[in-house]
Amino acid sequence: MQTVSRYLLSQLVIAYINGYHGRNSKVYDRRLTLHRGVSNPITFTFKNEDQKAQDIVGKQYEFNLIDSETKKSVLTKTLTVLDDGSTVSTKGDASCTITEGNLLELDAKFYNFSVREVKSDGSREVTYADTGYAAAGTVELLDSAYPQFVPSTSISAFTLSSDTFTSGDIDSKPGINSNQALHTIAIYPKNFSGTLNVEGTMVSTSPTDNDYFTITTTALTSASDVSTLNFTGVFQNVRFKATRTSGTTGRIDKILYRQ
Repeated sequence: MQTVSRYLLSQLVIAYINGYHGRNSKVYDRRLTLHRGVSNPITFTFKNEDQKAQDIVGKQYEFNLIDSETKKSVLTKTLTVLDDGSTVSTKGDASCTITEGNLLELDAKFYNFSVREVKSDGSREVTYADTGYAAAGTVELLDSAYPQFVPSTSISAFTLSSDTFTSGDIDSKPGINSNQALHTIAIYPKNFSGTLNVEGTMVSTSPTDNDYFTITTTALTSASDVSTLNFTGVFQNVRFKATRTSGTTGRIDKILYRQ
């Protein structure tokens, strides 16, 4: 039996809020590592040049994540001051949590970060990453440790023929699904009434109309409200056919599909 240790840690960063006078020199601070797919708690300790934690009660600090290529801020977080003004254990500490959602749109690569004090007049004051007056630290964003969110497939192009809207062939990724694979769709109608057929095929390349069979059928009775539908099974491709009630002019704006 393998025994594996896991560590429940909050990453600690030291920020200097006073100048350097040659004592207790700190050459560099270690870089932060953030992981996509989970929340990442970070704690900042604010010290002076003598490595002593400073009283930061009543102060406000913000964390900025900066794209090292464009030099633009991609994330700003207000730190929560943990200092209660009396105990040594929390003196000078502030924290924030980089959530899973904060990292969804960011590429896995190296970023810079900075921490600034927000003054009462709205101005910002520098804090330093080391005692050599460097203001920026380094963040590495990794995406290999946890499963990632995969956007739904959006289908908005339909062929209209005799009141029937038909989508193109959509890869249902049979290789990632088991025999009871769950598929979910969200239908966005526009003044539409009628029925929706979900069709599947085991033909992987260029299936024809004769290759498709009906998986399930549902009535769309709410003209413009989003409807959802689940179905199971392993298919090479699926497609959607929405047939509107004769004499009406509604349409399907889009269908979101997850497999």
